Amino acid sequence: MSGPTFATLKATNTEFFDNRWDEKDLEQLVAPTFGVVSSFEKVISDLQRIVSKDLGQVAPDDYRAGLTND
Repeated sequence: MSGPTFATLKATNTEFFDNRWDEKDLEQLVAPTFGVVSSFEKVISDLQRIVSKDLGQVAPDDYRAGLTND
């Protein structure tokens, strides 16, 4: 999966969010300069791992469930 482009994020921001975020914020998603933005692939991977679990059977602090930060 390729990373998001500025043009894609700008179009999504305009189409769905009525330009809620300014261009500087969108640029951070494409080329983070602060080092705190997770890659899109990592976010999707984490979400897929979370939704594959039966959370009713996992304790909130169960490190074995693979739901904590790596």
